[in-house]
Amino acid sequence: MRPYVTRQDKFLPAQGLAACMVDLAAQRQVNEHKLFRGTGVFREDLLRPDCYLNLSQLMRLMAQFQRLMPGYDAAFQLGHRLFPDPSAEASAIRYSRNLSQAMRLLSRFRLQLAPLLFGYRYRHQGFSYLLLSDAAGMDEQQYQFVVELYCCLLVSASRHLLGQRLPCWFEFPFSRPRHIQEYEEHLGLRLAFDRPTLCIRFEEKWLHQPLPQASTLRRQLALQQVADKGPVRQTLIEVVSGYLQRYRQANLLQVAEYLAISPATLKRRLKEHNLRFSQLQDRVNMQQALYLLTVQGLNNEAVAEKLAFNDVPNFRRACKRWTGLTPSELRALSPGLP
Repeated sequence: MRPYVTRQDKFLPAQGLAACMVDLAAQRQVNEHKLFRGTGVFREDLLRPDCYLNLSQLMRLMAQFQRLMPGYDAAFQLGHRLFPDPSAEASAIRYSRNLSQAMRLLSRFRLQLAPLLFGYRYRHQGFSYLLLSDAAGMDEQQYQFVVELYCCLLVSASRHLLGQRLPCWFEFPFSRPRHIQEYEEHLGLRLAFDRPTLCIRFEEKWLHQPLPQASTLRRQLALQQVADKGPVRQTLIEVVSGYLQRYRQANLLQVAEYLAISPATLKRRLKEHNLRFSQLQDRVNMQQALYLLTVQGLNNEAVAEKLAFNDVPNFRRACKRWTGLTPSELRALSPGLP
């Protein structure tokens, strides 16, 4: 079995996000036939416990859901509904000892619970920084919808686990939306827009607070059920990004060899995700540069060296190309949120 999934592999339980969308649409009196039309998903699929969807099916259903749902709160309402769900993966997280353990399990089971985004957590001076990216090759409108959904899921799940809302700072890579009241109601007031990448920040002290529902026995039982399902995998975008994180100067041929496929096959599969290899390289380098510049406050020379640039002018030009901002302008951004 290959270590990654593509948009055509069926691995998503139909009873997860897809079922939540259908339920919420029914409550808002959306025509079910219109919702399913052209998606490759059928109502009978949601009633079969052994039915799995692929990313393409889920994204087509989500596009229909976005088009047909009234109002601006649909993504946030989905976020409130997704956790806890009856899956073994969600149960393992629900009975975690603390948020630190819950986040490690979420990272492990991300493909089953939150397959459309992935990211990396950085730690600095008492704060955790989650830098998140598109895992499926979405268009801008769908990406913003998914960001709203998953940010609300984080807030809702942490409230469920902690018994109170986890205070988070959110930075979004898109302009301030007209429906800002939905963001403020569901995510709070610590919001910033027009940032280079999606970043969520919170104090690390919350990670070690005991959770009221913690249960070692129930967590172990849930983990045993998960183990019976087979090995955990990642999306193709996540696997390639992870390799580029470890080997920053890796080229297309080296990554293809790592995946045991030809360079042409890798190009074709990335194209299915609406991506080029060079775009992934830029994304990985941009996120690392942002962290080093805005959080750690390193100077241009140090960041250029860490990112394997030959000289500082090349690094400056790359920053401008990635983000539209110079290193100095980037350094003035985060984490200066209210």
